[in-house]
Amino acid sequence: MRLEEVFADVFEEPVDRFDEESTPETVFKWTSLMHITLLMEIESTYDVQFSNSEMIALRSLGDIRAALARKGVEAA
Repeated sequence: MRLEEVFADVFEEPVDRFDEESTPETVFKWTSLMHITLLMEIESTYDVQFSNSEMIALRSLGDIRAALARKGVEAA
């Protein structure tokens, strides 16, 4: 599953709405609670775990993709 598809599922928006620059400031539904929901869904989808400090630092789709790459996951 593409990372943009996970975002689309969590935020209930079209997949083409998301890009590397998507942040809480550009995605209306991206609240602190939805941030946790998003990261939990990503952890489940890609079978990874983020530390608390990673969760705080992940502020965009691009940040999340880079964090997944550091964990050896290609989230095309």
